[in-house]
Amino acid sequence: MTSPETTPTTKSGISFFGPPVEAPQLHETDMMSMPEFDPEANDQFMEWALSGGHVVKVLYREGDMSLVWSWFGPNYVLPRHSHSADCLYFVVSGEARLGNRVVPAGAGFFVPAGAPYAYAAGPEGIQILEFRGATSFDMKITEGLPRWDKIVETVRDNSETWREQASTHV
Repeated sequence: MTSPETTPTTKSGISFFGPPVEAPQLHETDMMSMPEFDPEANDQFMEWALSGGHVVKVLYREGDMSLVWSWFGPNYVLPRHSHSADCLYFVVSGEARLGNRVVPAGAGFFVPAGAPYAYAAGPEGIQILEFRGATSFDMKITEGLPRWDKIVETVRDNSETWREQASTHV
């Protein structure tokens, strides 16, 4: 079955996909289920989710493979979470900060299914590719309330700038 994110496969089996500007946003597809999280963090989750600090596009979704392109604004923080599918990340521009480790443009990292992790975009933001051997997955957010408060503080300090920058990626 050919998904709307790709062009029909050629006789040789080659499929093509367009740039992020032409791709559907992740939330417009059924690729990722609604994130699971602690109901006590509902207000923090909603403020983070509606912050304008992210644009996530499904570039390719065919067979057993998918490719997601994401933009996260400067200093944007992803809460500690896991997914039901392995994911190979490649930093296109900017940098990812995982704990005390900085992953620059041209480098990447691998996260196995079920492994909890979190990262933040660097001061210039980040464009990152997510390669998965799956066309659907879940998201389980395991962030604790004290860190949620820090994430929301970052949202409040940056959301105006993020919204301005995000509009160039939609």
